[in-house]
Amino acid sequence: MARRTIAIILMILLLVAVSAQARPKQSTQAVPFTNYDLQFLRPNSSLAAVDSCQISAVDSLVWMINSWIIGDELYKVYLDPAQACPNPYPFSVSEVHIILVFSDTTTITYEGDIESVDMTNPACPFPGEIVEISPTYQDFVPDANAYDIWVAFDPPIVVNGPFFAGFYLGAGMNPTSQPALVTDDSPGSCLSYNIWDTTIGWYDLGDNPDYIFPGQLAMYVVGTTGGSGGGTEPAPNVVILSPYDNSTLFGSADLWAQDLSGSTIIDYMSFEYSLGGAFTEIGRDFDGTSPLRDGASAVTSGAGFSIDWNFSAVSEGNYTLRVTAMDTLGRSSSDSVTLYLEPTPPTPLIISPQPGSDFCNPLDLLMSVNDEDMSYIDIKRKAGSIGFSKGLRTVGVTSVDPYLVAGGAFALATYYWGDNGYPNLIKQGSTVLTPLQLAQNLAAAFSSPDNGGTYDEDIITGLGSYFAPIGNMLDFDYMRNPGYFDMRNWLEEQERSVAIGLSGNTGTWLALDGFPGWPEPGIDPLIRVSNPLNGLIEEIPIRNYFGINQVLLNGTWHNVDLMISLLPKAYTVSRTTVGADFDPTDGWSFNWTPFNLTEDSIYYFTATGHDGSGHSDAATVLLRYNCQGFYTAGDYDGDGSSDIADLVYLIDYITAAGPPPVGGPPRADANCDGFVNIADVVYYMNFTFGLAGTPCY
Repeated sequence: MARRTIAIILMILLLVAVSAQARPKQSTQAVPFTNYDLQFLRPNSSLAAVDSCQISAVDSLVWMINSWIIGDELYKVYLDPAQACPNPYPFSVSEVHIILVFSDTTTITYEGDIESVDMTNPACPFPGEIVEISPTYQDFVPDANAYDIWVAFDPPIVVNGPFFAGFYLGAGMNPTSQPALVTDDSPGSCLSYNIWDTTIGWYDLGDNPDYIFPGQLAMYVVGTTGGSGGGTEPAPNVVILSPYDNSTLFGSADLWAQDLSGSTIIDYMSFEYSLGGAFTEIGRDFDGTSPLRDGASAVTSGAGFSIDWNFSAVSEGNYTLRVTAMDTLGRSSSDSVTLYLEPTPPTPLIISPQPGSDFCNPLDLLMSVNDEDMSYIDIKRKAGSIGFSKGLRTVGVTSVDPYLVAGGAFALATYYWGDNGYPNLIKQGSTVLTPLQLAQNLAAAFSSPDNGGTYDEDIITGLGSYFAPIGNMLDFDYMRNPGYFDMRNWLEEQERSVAIGLSGNTGTWLALDGFPGWPEPGIDPLIRVSNPLNGLIEEIPIRNYFGINQVLLNGTWHNVDLMISLLPKAYTVSRTTVGADFDPTDGWSFNWTPFNLTEDSIYYFTATGHDGSGHSDAATVLLRYNCQGFYTAGDYDGDGSSDIADLVYLIDYITAAGPPPVGGPPRADANCDGFVNIADVVYYMNFTFGLAGTPCY
């Protein structure tokens, strides 16, 4: 893994260096390929020809392409083992080779690689992500001749569908060697590519503005097949994880599906929708990579087979969503759910103030709504706690087996509800389980012991299967790449229990317990977690790094890939109504002058939009009540200065029911003792005569 990472970095650096030079291709021409005595450059080959199957996009050598190669460049060819090999998958790629013609002796540097296929445009395969890169080879071309140059992979690279084979040719060749590519006489686009300048990007050799190649590149792959039409690979068995059947969706949605068969040859999943007629494809996902988190091994971020669907352009109504899994043998499986789509959601986007801001009197909420049929927006508030803690337990041990990491995190999230009104969730029959016993049960439901870790999809299906016999009391929800305020909103304002999945040098799950403080400018805020790996409650920083939310665990930043919550279906959250806006003519907004709020306290404000069709949706912002940054301390009449007039204003408010200080009644607490009374008048009088310090607010 380390060698592959270094090779990828070196390849990127080479491409960046080429981009900086921005060298143009030379004047290119095709001449017939003559009868060369084809020579071989083949280091480290161990594959017996009798065992191999060779695949290529060419069936003859017809043209030499002169004056195209400049060095420091990559060539890619789309290959499909099913076109040449019986029982093709899985296919183990052992070697990649290319035919080049040289006019003189030279030293050459070269590599091979295998890439996935990007099928964003299903009609035109495109080079995708690098799967593996070979070692770097250096060889000597001894004569002017045609050479078959081989690159070996040890161990072989296993693919389960079409792929791109790549060949990198380095710089520094003898200028008189003038290497030429070789092609057949079957031109076509979307099959052969070249890159030499990252600014220009990939060139389709069959469709570009400079030179159309007369055929496909003479590149080949040699490997062995899996046999028996895919061996024992089962047929696909797809299930839609999200959204649920009969859901109502607003504007956009994350579509997520899982293959339950365990097949390793799923080629892609297609996502489609229908409004009572033919299906329209939303897109295809060819990369079903899903992290296997075990608390010990490194994993990269992955979202399984999923697509982010923005359906704002469709009409409102009842739709069918269908997902079809297709494997490399042409077998398929489909699942579907019924949805109600509201393309213009009644969600009030809170434009101002931003989450984490301070406010004083009055509070002005500015909102934006896309729903053309919005009726009104109601505003509710809920007090938060700057040092909020859920009070989670720990697993009760100092170390946990890798397969118990996800089970441990969700056992802790479940145990919160077992301790708070839902005891059946932590029972097996009449026996109350320990957190460790519950972790073991959940791990089994997640198939973690079988897999040596836990896939995200198995958590979603496992939670449902485990809790269904216990009364199906819980709702489950998830969010990808959640940030600090997303976590705080779910855990504290919505009162869910929450676990977060991390990737990086350790892929793990943590149960979210709380927030030890308030975000301050320039300082990464902290979250508090219950770590099932060590049985500790830990406080760790969280940051947003170029759009990716990360936490610092054991000295290393980890991406927060996923947040999953548990909430009893019958549970309700208590909030206080503060008002509503029924008139959009001046824009959706709400102005509120609060009374009796505590300085330096935090509040959630939830705006819920209601449209004429009876749909509603909400958005929440978390703010801190802090008047110190808004008003001059002791300036109660709002004239910008603290003087005898403010003393009169304060006396009038406290003794004669006059108006409260500008900024709200709490500002009258001049001596900061937490009470507003005659002692504050005495304090302010002493301040006026220089006998006391500046009033608190």
